[in-house]
Amino acid sequence: MKLLVKTTLYYVIASLLFFIFAGFIIVYDYNKILDQEINKLLINSEEIITTQLVNDISLESLNNYEQVITKTNSKNYLDNPIFKDTTRYDIIDDNFHEYRMLRVTRRIGNDYYDISIFRSLIQPNTLIQQVLISLFIVFLSLLAFLIISNLLISRKVWLPFKETLNTLATYELGSTKPITLNKTNTREFNQLNEIIYAMTTKIKYDYVNLKEFTENVAHEIQTPLAIIRRKCEKLLQTDQLNAEQMAEITAIYTNCIRLSKVNRGLTLLTKIESGAYQVEKNVNLTEVLASQIAHYDEMISLKELHFKKDIHHVILHDMNSELAVVLLSNFIRNAIHHTHKGGTLKIATGERDISFYNTGANGKIDTELFNRFKKSDSSSLGLGLSIITKICRLYNIELSYDYEDTTHKFRLLF
Repeated sequence: MKLLVKTTLYYVIASLLFFIFAGFIIVYDYNKILDQEINKLLINSEEIITTQLVNDISLESLNNYEQVITKTNSKNYLDNPIFKDTTRYDIIDDNFHEYRMLRVTRRIGNDYYDISIFRSLIQPNTLIQQVLISLFIVFLSLLAFLIISNLLISRKVWLPFKETLNTLATYELGSTKPITLNKTNTREFNQLNEIIYAMTTKIKYDYVNLKEFTENVAHEIQTPLAIIRRKCEKLLQTDQLNAEQMAEITAIYTNCIRLSKVNRGLTLLTKIESGAYQVEKNVNLTEVLASQIAHYDEMISLKELHFKKDIHHVILHDMNSELAVVLLSNFIRNAIHHTHKGGTLKIATGERDISFYNTGANGKIDTELFNRFKKSDSSSLGLGLSIITKICRLYNIELSYDYEDTTHKFRLLF
């Protein structure tokens, strides 16, 4: 949920709660005032009737639909006015309506009179309904005004923040162009931009240093490794070494080659993670796959593999062409390496996928092998599948693995 929508939603909820509470208070006070006015009206009417009774006005002339006066011997309501709501049948409307009633007993001379006075509540109730409707319309209009004004004002206020986000989204770490953030008249946004500028400057500085360090290490290590390898090759070709010395030099030579491969693998991983490879549009992966298969033809023949190839679909994908070679060659090399001699190897393409099948007796591999330095055997460097995983994540390629009937299946979905 967007920040602007979220804050507006909170304003709406808070406003609704406030309006409900305020409406309840207004209606309660208004209803209380109406009740007091009706009660005063009933008291005034009762005082007039009492005065008329004192002046010997006949009961027949005083009794009507809204007031009933009778002589009584009861003293239950003597000088104690009682107010209550009741319903009465209206002959004209042929329906029952709500009324407020005042009942009191008065002594006039030697006689007691039971006085009941009624006032209709139709008009007050109708008035309250009209007030509620008016309040609802006013509150609804005010709420709409608050929502619209909040959206417009917040959109203008938060515009610099959105511009900062857009700038960060388009900023490339390896770019030599410095990040530019616009100044605003809001102090907090200016402070945010200053912090972001300082952070990106530091990150860029560290990135350049790391990149230079990686390139220097990769270059400098290869030279002494090449010297050690040549020296070992020269010593291995002489006849002056005994068996123990030959074994020691062979171990040095093997580990030298291994270290060289590790160096190249780590350098490649570092470049991938730092975004050193530029994206190319519509790289023809089918052509890259065909060229890599031809490159490994000799290895396939040496292991006497039953090789099946079905790469008739043209697959285009936006990625770096060098990393496309690395990705597909790793899959082919791993499939050849882990297929027993005389086994079956199959490479097939679909409309949007490339699949690699190879037979193997070791069972289903552990998915931990996709992490760096996890090895399937002692001869593995533990970097191949890690490089594959990095490339797949970088270019949104879905990688899946399955094992069935002694056959490993790797699938790349583009």
